[in-house]
Amino acid sequence: MIDLQHARINTAGAYVCMDGYYVFALGIKLHNGHIPIVRLGGHRERHETGWQCAVREVYEEANLPIRPLLSQTTYLSDWDRMEELQEIHWRHKSDQKPIPILVVTYSREASVHLSLMYLAQTQGFPIPSSEVKGLLLLKEEEIHRLCHEPMTLEHYLHGGGRAILHAEFDTSLFLEPFVQLRLLSRILKIQSQARSHLCGMPPPSYDDVE
Repeated sequence: MIDLQHARINTAGAYVCMDGYYVFALGIKLHNGHIPIVRLGGHRERHETGWQCAVREVYEEANLPIRPLLSQTTYLSDWDRMEELQEIHWRHKSDQKPIPILVVTYSREASVHLSLMYLAQTQGFPIPSSEVKGLLLLKEEEIHRLCHEPMTLEHYLHGGGRAILHAEFDTSLFLEPFVQLRLLSRILKIQSQARSHLCGMPPPSYDDVE
């Protein structure tokens, strides 16, 4: 059994809800000849909690101030068994509210590292930073399609998909959903079966979270 309470929080990010859309970034560097779709987030600085890291990274990458949405469940996934999702009770010695909706574990040099994802909302307008260069605004059905059907950036855009691009992309290249997007698709399906919708959930009562 992994001791999550004492594992190192290495990275953190957020599933940002904006008017029923989820905001994701386009990686500027190709992966296996494809355009990666990656989460908003990055490496935690030494003094930060997971949530503070997510807030900073989302603002740096998309110019979006965010506030937490209450996640009723935290899901655990192991990097080596990505198809498995387990519901857990989140506890960590250095982390505070809000609790993450997703915890991904992976091992590095005999130690366990954590990558956290939070559920958040924003009323801002996303602007891609110089390190991101492109953002996708994804509806729930688009998330599922991207995770299960090969799709080029051109196909996505011509099908009415929303994007904010501040760099030249070869639109004939296929989009590749990275792990946080694939896991969000699975979480959304679980939540749909439970008849709840993440982006429609009310904000939490702990408004003093920074």
